[in-house]
Amino acid sequence: MKFSAVVFISILLWGCAQQQPLLEREPAPKAKGWDGVIENYTVWPDRVQETSGLASQGGLLWTINDSGDGPYLYALDGQHNIVKVIKVGNAKNIDWEELAQDESYLYIADCGNNRGRRIELQIYKVAWKDLESTRAGGIVSPEILKFNYADRPAKVAPNSHNLDCEALTVVNDELWLFTKNRENEQTHLYKLDKSKAEQSVTLTERFDVKGLVTAADYDPVTKRLALLGYAKQKIFGHSFLWVVPVTDAPNWEEARRTYIQPYAQWEALVWDREQNGRLVLSTEKSLLLDVGVGELNLTVPTEFP
Repeated sequence: MKFSAVVFISILLWGCAQQQPLLEREPAPKAKGWDGVIENYTVWPDRVQETSGLASQGGLLWTINDSGDGPYLYALDGQHNIVKVIKVGNAKNIDWEELAQDESYLYIADCGNNRGRRIELQIYKVAWKDLESTRAGGIVSPEILKFNYADRPAKVAPNSHNLDCEALTVVNDELWLFTKNRENEQTHLYKLDKSKAEQSVTLTERFDVKGLVTAADYDPVTKRLALLGYAKQKIFGHSFLWVVPVTDAPNWEEARRTYIQPYAQWEALVWDREQNGRLVLSTEKSLLLDVGVGELNLTVPTEFP
């Protein structure tokens, strides 16, 4: 396809995304942020070419590149300049897809599985105190949590299965993993033990997200789960954000979906731990946007929208 045609189609897709209805359920909130329009967008340094996970700690924003990069963590300041690059020792970036965090640890999810061939996956668990004390260019030693899917079928159809994963978050004392289901456009929730070195995980719940989930983060203050993703169809597609209240489990009856504008390959998100309601999102390079980061300020309404 010629470049001019690609640009035309991309602009058309962006226009269609602009026309998408705001939420799945009424009434629609009027506040900024809830309209899905990304604000304060900033292009990132060239070294971050394929951002696939975000974490926020100590005034820094942490990210990783997807497969193709080495086992590196990147720390960026408030102006989005890289201030520290740290290597994760005894690790390989097979398909790093997500960052999750709690007060003591950062979790790096090596769980990408596009073709469904990977049977054993891993999560690298790195102490924040080690990351904070390690100088730029240094190496940290992680714990390694290995896992597999107990319900893995005998045969897996490449690029049309439910064994891919790009979303992981910490909820209370558990790791919650959400799959990227190309087969049925749902997401499956698996719960992992944060301390167990090897485990076989079983399906907990299914949610009809109507697309492909690429990131997750839970805000323990407002008790809200954010799920980021995009439509399976590449033509006339859209990016979306589900915000779900959580008690002991996601309350899907009260979940709301907002369409993200502009349409791009939004791959990662994190709740700001220092500013309640601020959600930071990053995107990979596309025809519409360069690799960069923006935000939505999702204030908590009197009633969940």
